[in-house]
Amino acid sequence: MADENLRLRAALRDLVALSTIPAGWIGIEPRTIASGLADILAGSLGFDFAFVRLLDPTGGVTIDVTSGCATREFLDWLHTQLFTLDKSLRKPIIPNVVDLDDRLITLRGIVIPIGFNAYAGLVAVGCERSDFPTETDRMLLTVAANHAATAFLSTNLVHERRRAEEEVRKARDELEMKVMERTAELQRTMAELTHMNRVATAGILSASITHEISQPLAGIVMSASAARRLLALREPSIEEARDALDQIENDGHRACEIIASLRGMFKKETQARNLIDVNELIFTVLAIVRYELQKHGVELRTELDESLPALEGDGVQLQQVVLNLVMNAIEAMQSVAPRILSIRSCVNKPNFVHVAVEDTGTGIDPSDHDHIFNPMFTTKERGMGIGLSICHSIVTSHSGRIWVTRGIDKGSIFEFELPTNVGQGDQVHQHQA
Repeated sequence: MADENLRLRAALRDLVALSTIPAGWIGIEPRTIASGLADILAGSLGFDFAFVRLLDPTGGVTIDVTSGCATREFLDWLHTQLFTLDKSLRKPIIPNVVDLDDRLITLRGIVIPIGFNAYAGLVAVGCERSDFPTETDRMLLTVAANHAATAFLSTNLVHERRRAEEEVRKARDELEMKVMERTAELQRTMAELTHMNRVATAGILSASITHEISQPLAGIVMSASAARRLLALREPSIEEARDALDQIENDGHRACEIIASLRGMFKKETQARNLIDVNELIFTVLAIVRYELQKHGVELRTELDESLPALEGDGVQLQQVVLNLVMNAIEAMQSVAPRILSIRSCVNKPNFVHVAVEDTGTGIDPSDHDHIFNPMFTTKERGMGIGLSICHSIVTSHSGRIWVTRGIDKGSIFEFELPTNVGQGDQVHQHQA
């Protein structure tokens, strides 16, 4: 009974000693844990030999540590036990890590797994006692192995956290590098796009000016030719020549006004708005194109509402709208007959002036209706796709709208409507949108 009490006290003492182990092993390297466990088993707990094998969870080097002395017979037994375990635990023990005792002693042995299914390794203990291993021995070894497994798991978690932090840091650095590279690439792309946009804008502005002033320049050439013929007669027609020179002067002033108006439109400057008589504006355009109408044999029909109210706007720009539509109509009828140009004005709804320019030409393909006002889109063989785009921009800037439909019999009808009051027109336009 006294011996039993002594063994119980020794077991309690050993358990108390083992309970302090986990706190000292937290975050310690696996080899240090293995060495500490082997020393405790062979030293503090009084076993003759201890062997600890820890498995590297990442598949690296297996850690083998021994404490105390073993016999060759015991090592042979231990190798046999190892080869009955999982493949990861079957590695032979390296002879030079074991201190051998050649005395004629006999060691009894036991193998305890570290962790569930020995995921962390194993512990093997040898002892000379004839009653080894007792239940107390098994309990002490199991507690020690569990403490080692806990410390080993903690170490792995710390290692994994550090590895994850390192991977996150590397990923962050790589991401920052990629962001910097992408930002630099986007900046280069934006610089290229800005340059291309400037080039394109300059090209459109140049094409617009070329398109718009070609008409007054053509008028100047025609008037100059007419004046030369009139003055070359035997009896020069001074009065008619003077009219031709007046027309040259008017066309020159109109070209200057067109350039100034286009420049202001592309710069988005606020243009001076004046009261405009739409019918008078139409008559001015017809006077400009009278030679074109005669040259191409175009019959002109007008139906203008004399009670049409005035509207506020830029007269030069709106004149260009009507002039573009009329010139397009004349060109569309060059290969057809009869050639009839119809221009109508009216009030089709409250506070809006409506203008329609109809021709008997070849018409527009219905599939082109949605693109006809887009910049650089043209159905003409030598067209630049600028005129109708400018018309759309001008009408829109006056809070109006412009569209095209098929003619009653053939040809096309280009129509636009403008508010008679700019403020009211803006409200109506926004309501329609």
